[in-house]
Amino acid sequence: MPPPSCSFPTGTHLRYALLLAVLGYLVYFLYSGISQDPAASNVVFLCDTNDAQEMVSCLGLDDAATCSSFRDANGNVAACIESSCGYKLFDHIDISIAGSSDPFSEDGATSTTAFLAVMSVLYSLVPYAVAFVYLVTFLLSGSLVPFIRLVVFGFIAVLNEGIFKQLVKQNRPVGSCLYFQSFGMPSGHAETSIGLLTYILLEMFVYHPNILCGLTCQKEQQALEYSFELGYGWIRSNNVGGSVGNEQLLEEAVGIDVHENDDRGTSERNNSSSPTVENHSQSSSSKWFCHWCALVYTILFLPVPFSRVYLHDHYRNQVLIGSCIGVGVSALCYLGLMRGLGLRGKLIKFSSGEWGIWWGIEAGWGLGIL
Repeated sequence: MPPPSCSFPTGTHLRYALLLAVLGYLVYFLYSGISQDPAASNVVFLCDTNDAQEMVSCLGLDDAATCSSFRDANGNVAACIESSCGYKLFDHIDISIAGSSDPFSEDGATSTTAFLAVMSVLYSLVPYAVAFVYLVTFLLSGSLVPFIRLVVFGFIAVLNEGIFKQLVKQNRPVGSCLYFQSFGMPSGHAETSIGLLTYILLEMFVYHPNILCGLTCQKEQQALEYSFELGYGWIRSNNVGGSVGNEQLLEEAVGIDVHENDDRGTSERNNSSSPTVENHSQSSSSKWFCHWCALVYTILFLPVPFSRVYLHDHYRNQVLIGSCIGVGVSALCYLGLMRGLGLRGKLIKFSSGEWGIWWGIEAGWGLGIL
């Protein structure tokens, strides 16, 4: 079925409208979160049983009914007290400020102004921020690359929240402000951050002839054979001894036109059977390009699991297992779906079709964000 023939509204206009809705919701979310008093809205209360095996949530300091059937360390009726975990950052944002090793005692609380606590909170926000940037980039430019990464991110998150956590049902550490809110095994932050990092590193280095030492030992002949398409990975051109058959096979599997050289100029949308990707290719002679990109993403994502442990929102085994699941799922997505089944080629070809043009979909990066 062909897309609507009217010039207004098109899919591009719908993307822009959705972008405005997303930005409007962000403003509302931040305003409502900042305007709330953390002591009144996001502080966690629990019955003073002084027993980590008997954690009971209560409504506030004046809630005597909830704790009336429990006893404190002295054998008296337990009172409803404020947990020393600090408070939850925002609703729907699973971050403690700043966690505690003992929720019944202020001595176990982590300082909210300590450098590591502040950095841990910032790093815990990274998965949310990256997903938001990818969403905005896609809605603004129609670029497939952030869309693909956003889908991988969302797929990992849905698997974690909808399946893995519901099957395991292991609690978070008792000192987490999220203890009564959700389960902790496996860590969603670890899954999404390490999973996305793995996906990007696979894209940058796998299918390259020198995967162990990367681009620093690239031979001159190989530098003419391979080029890197930002957002799609390494492709082999037919510059050196290539045949037409190899080029056609590449175009069918990957969906990228292979030219005689890497100087492709400005990409143009057309109705040809072999769509092109925007000019974000890097010759494999640019030895440090992928290394610098990998370093930036590693600095951005790798500390996230450690921040979750520091804030007492997860046990070490929860972030370890979450990281392993993230690595496995992202490897399956890139090596199995994108490379093995040629899904990325199908998406690129869709972008040059009638519906792709109607939605304003671009095969390249659009805004050029890594």
